[in-house]
Amino acid sequence: MKEPESTLELPLLDPKPAATGKKVVPLPGRAKQPPPATTDKQQPRSLWYALYLPQLAELAEKLQQQHLEQLALLATDVSSSISFHSCSLIFEIRSSLRYFGGINSLHELLAPRIAEQLQDWSLEPQFHYAASPTVTGSLLLARGGRNLLVYHRDNLRSALGRLPTDVLELNREQRRRLYNMGVRRLRDLWRLPTDGLRKRFGSNFVNQLHRALGERPEPQKYYQPPPAFSSSYDLPCEVENVQLLLPVLEEFLAQLVDFLRRRDLSTSRLQVSLVHERQSSTDIALGLRQPSRCQHHLLQLLEIHFNNLVIPAPVVTLKIQVIRFDAYLGESGELLQGSGKNNTGHERLDLFMEQLQARVGEQPIRKIGSIAEHCPEYATPQQDPLLTARQSRKRRHTHNPRPFWLLPEPQVLKVQNGKLYHHRPLRILSGPERIETRWWSGIDIRRDYYVAQEKNGSRLWIYREKSGERRWFLHGIFA
Repeated sequence: MKEPESTLELPLLDPKPAATGKKVVPLPGRAKQPPPATTDKQQPRSLWYALYLPQLAELAEKLQQQHLEQLALLATDVSSSISFHSCSLIFEIRSSLRYFGGINSLHELLAPRIAEQLQDWSLEPQFHYAASPTVTGSLLLARGGRNLLVYHRDNLRSALGRLPTDVLELNREQRRRLYNMGVRRLRDLWRLPTDGLRKRFGSNFVNQLHRALGERPEPQKYYQPPPAFSSSYDLPCEVENVQLLLPVLEEFLAQLVDFLRRRDLSTSRLQVSLVHERQSSTDIALGLRQPSRCQHHLLQLLEIHFNNLVIPAPVVTLKIQVIRFDAYLGESGELLQGSGKNNTGHERLDLFMEQLQARVGEQPIRKIGSIAEHCPEYATPQQDPLLTARQSRKRRHTHNPRPFWLLPEPQVLKVQNGKLYHHRPLRILSGPERIETRWWSGIDIRRDYYVAQEKNGSRLWIYREKSGERRWFLHGIFA
């Protein structure tokens, strides 16, 4: 990044400017002297690097945000303080300049990555960049397309004054007023009284100018990359007994729990892979009913998986990866033992279901759900036991009495002397509940359902056809 009027590189910490206010540049052919040591009061302030990509303005707002997030992932190698602005990325680089060997080296590292990513999106691989001690100042310089570097805040006024007013965030009326006033560049605004500008253009307009010069605070919302955790370990020798891998897994889980606690997260899905030399890896998918970050519980579930595991070949590498992160929901314990209600029963049930699933697998375990479906054959589907309560409440179920036990095929009931018989006479308790549904599927269902009772007290769910022979059928049995 060069100064516009000169081809000489500006130093990172240039000596104190002379009385004339001119910038000092290193002389050609002379070795650059190391910067003087700074005291606590003279510590250099932040240096903000701005990337302006005007080609993103033609995209939809959602797609533009996705592209900026992907570009921010590329910039995490050079800075941890990254913020988003319209068609722009801003990140702090003062703390990483010494590591990368100067701003030119940092730019040469980052620019090819940005250009390559833009080409992958079929966008113009050109962009503007600038750096200054303020966020707004760097953004305005980048919008001006000058690729200028300003190290000291004292030089910001003169550098920004050369920019046209188009770099400011203005609406159509504000642009018209500036044009009628004869204001073409920012330096024309420096000569105008602040109160008059605020009266004509509003406080946001004036605050933008003050932030660019470092006279107002600039709070930023920094980009947080999505969490990711994976770890692997190459075993010193081939291992045939998987129980010998548990100490390594325990260390992995300790690292995982520390990772989750630092970010106030938990997990409900993780995968352990046993890598073999000449065979495909053996993957163990661990799913939890409730998100957790308990090391003991996770290790116990993996031990159960290992007890039933048969590997095709010795293990040479062990890997662990988190598939899904969840927010951590802490629960407060009781102040006094035995007081109030607790949810230990639900927690124990979840732990039991997770251990049972680890032993027999995911497919054999199912729970019966109830959804808002008129046709009984489809109203009680088998669901994944890991389905959360929030997902299961998306569709409310009916309040009419219906049994979970439905016969595979409805049985025809006998009618003698006007009475219904199922081995013995039946007495109707309630009904009818009329169901007419699924005409769009080609299955015409028109029925009147009743709740009937036998002499032994068992309740049956029966119905009568509304068309055809109008026969009676037994469809379900109540518990």
